[in-house]
Amino acid sequence: MGEETKLADLLTEQVDRSSADFDQLSSRKAIDRLLAHQADAITAVSRSASRLTEAADAVAERLRQGEGRLIYGGAGTSIRLGVQDGVELTPTFGWPFSRLAFCIAGDREALLQAQEGAEDDQAAGRAAISALAATADDIVIAITASGRTPYTLGVADAARAAGAMTLGIANVPNAPLFDLVDFPILLETGPEVLSGSTRLAAGTAQKVALNVWSTVVMTRLGRVRGNQMSCVQATNEKLRARQIRILCEFRGCTEDEARRRLVDCNWALPSALDAP
Repeated sequence: MGEETKLADLLTEQVDRSSADFDQLSSRKAIDRLLAHQADAITAVSRSASRLTEAADAVAERLRQGEGRLIYGGAGTSIRLGVQDGVELTPTFGWPFSRLAFCIAGDREALLQAQEGAEDDQAAGRAAISALAATADDIVIAITASGRTPYTLGVADAARAAGAMTLGIANVPNAPLFDLVDFPILLETGPEVLSGSTRLAAGTAQKVALNVWSTVVMTRLGRVRGNQMSCVQATNEKLRARQIRILCEFRGCTEDEARRRLVDCNWALPSALDAP
């Protein structure tokens, strides 16, 4: 069996025959069909809720014990979603940017312009982990819809060899990636409405899984109070106003008092919340 045949057998590459008429649908019917598949993607994530829970608790415990980093690795849509999840942890939860890292097939240029060939280089994935000097303190999240992208497999394999805790997110059962990670997370979304376009249901499932997993990790690490972002960074006027509202709620003070407290703490909300 040739490599091309093996790829064609993947669920993410198969043709959804029920959507063979997609180009003939009205715009409204096309949108309805796409939305139905997006809803199915959420269901796929819910089937992995137990594994996401295990991974969130284990990651939070590992990060609590030291100065480890969250390292996201992958190619194409998958790593773009990983980068989005990671970079938002700093403004939302005050997670130190120094404790984030990314292994991107094709390097940063691939975030803005597709570098499709870069995903086939497994050695480059290993080298990316080596360049970061990953250790047992680190967490590596490897993401690939097909579960077999060479670059991403290289990332996961090198991370495991370095002793890092590893998570693998893929949309295909029995993915090779799952043999390389501590926490295999299957998001089985099946064939896409637009065949092979994993930016659709597969990407949606990955985004949702990352959203819920990282939010719970940050909550377990004490970066949420109630349902408020108690470590949110005040990088603009909207977020300064949010800090004021959060402080008013938890300290029972007026907005003017909250603003004074925050100014005195240089807009460090955790300090203002805990100040006498």
